[in-house]
Amino acid sequence: RRREEAPGSARAPPGPPGDIAPQLLADPLAFLDGLAKEHGDVVGATLASERVVFVGAPDAADSVLVTQSSSFVKEGTAFFPGSSLAGEGLLVSDGDTWRRQRRLSNPAFRAAAVQRYAGAMGGAADEMLSAKWGCPARDGTSGAGLSVAAASGTLVRDVYADFNELTLDVVARALFGADLRSDGAAVQAAVAEAFEHFASRAATGFAVPEWAPTPDNARYAIAVRELDRVVYGLIARRREAVARGGAEAAGSDLLGDLLRATDDEDAEGDGQGMGDKALRDELMTLMVAGQETSAIVLAWACAFLMDRPEMQERIAREVAAAGGEAAVGEAAGSGGLPFTEAVLYECMRLRPPAYMVGRCAAEDVSLESGGTAYSVPRGTTVLVSPWLLHRDERWWGESALDFDPDRWLKSEEEAKRMRVSPAYVPFGAGPRVCIGARFAMIEGLVVLATLCARARLSPARFAPRPKPGALITLRPAGAVELTVTPREPVVEAVGVPDALAGVGSGAGATVAGADGGAPVASPPAEVVEVAG
Repeated sequence: RRREEAPGSARAPPGPPGDIAPQLLADPLAFLDGLAKEHGDVVGATLASERVVFVGAPDAADSVLVTQSSSFVKEGTAFFPGSSLAGEGLLVSDGDTWRRQRRLSNPAFRAAAVQRYAGAMGGAADEMLSAKWGCPARDGTSGAGLSVAAASGTLVRDVYADFNELTLDVVARALFGADLRSDGAAVQAAVAEAFEHFASRAATGFAVPEWAPTPDNARYAIAVRELDRVVYGLIARRREAVARGGAEAAGSDLLGDLLRATDDEDAEGDGQGMGDKALRDELMTLMVAGQETSAIVLAWACAFLMDRPEMQERIAREVAAAGGEAAVGEAAGSGGLPFTEAVLYECMRLRPPAYMVGRCAAEDVSLESGGTAYSVPRGTTVLVSPWLLHRDERWWGESALDFDPDRWLKSEEEAKRMRVSPAYVPFGAGPRVCIGARFAMIEGLVVLATLCARARLSPARFAPRPKPGALITLRPAGAVELTVTPREPVVEAVGVPDALAGVGSGAGATVAGADGGAPVASPPAEVVEVAG
């Protein structure tokens, strides 16, 4: 006979029988929705013979990520299954290693440091618009062969592919400045191959050991070797420059900031900086994780806006009111683009790039939700689901599934309440809140504001509606094809330093047969600290 539980004692979370792997892999989002509807906010299940607990309630999520965060670790979650790439970077490390790396990395992501890259972000957007979308550039030129089609409303672009190139270019230039110019194409190809490797493993649910002689592993190993060649080479050249010219010769990019950082912030520090391996691990993590998530948010933002021309107009008017494209970077960092910011907040609510956040219980834990305590044994994987948290009518009202940026503009007090609520965690929460949150928000604001000031978006004829494909991230399941049409620039934008400006042009435009029919501007102080 089942033993009755003592009043007030924790109980095992309810859940489905059997192994859930087939259902979860077949349709992760539908499975999560069904799991919560049938079993509640804290659900226990067996996944590939391992016990997991799914969390879809703010109180339990807050316990995992904030109030009881010391009882959980990343080790064992396999949420970023690329040890040879990530090494001991912030995304996957734990304990003293994570704390030291976080202390050393924090200064590079503070407000003033991140604001330096607004010009590079605007320059990348400008070149993408002219080289790929047929829009007039700052100098009045436009992409050869594209301007006529764009002006006639027949130019169709896969904006997700375009944003993948743009965001990698921005991340690479922020990390390495102008030093990556000669290796830019090789790095883009290697990063794309590495992420596809992770995505294919997530899609199959079976992580083949990296040493296994498979074609996928072979391609991945080549990609990692290529990235190692480039990154270690850049580190070596910068160290040589520092040896000759002192700390200032390290450069004014993220690599320079990390090279100059010493661990003397508090009593725990040893006064030393990062070694080459630690630097390499952080740079790799930032390149792969930061690029992918930013591209996803921008692609989903365009997918939401393509049917809402009035919202595009509001963004364009907001840019004009802020002083035109020349002022976008400054406005992004000072609260000057509130509606654009609300669009990004709402996009990340309905399409959170990290739709599940993994932790592993380092000890026996009791999670409370709705007045009930649930037992989580040591070694259990816990998956907090922003997908569930962000779409629940109990926290977001009857319009929970509606795309409504104005919900963030009702009052500053209400907007702040929503931003800090455990029901809204696009960047995570607690000590391991995303270190790149401010960078991602400024990038999203600058790029989205620039493109809406320069182009109009509309659905492409015969193109399927974008649908989410939940693998490691909540990326679009396929191409996000939109018709892009130039509009007159609001004002002439200022120049961007040669060391930071520029994004490579790319092929991929198609011409249709007929008319184609991260953020409040300064990221909130609560989320100033894509990697950790």
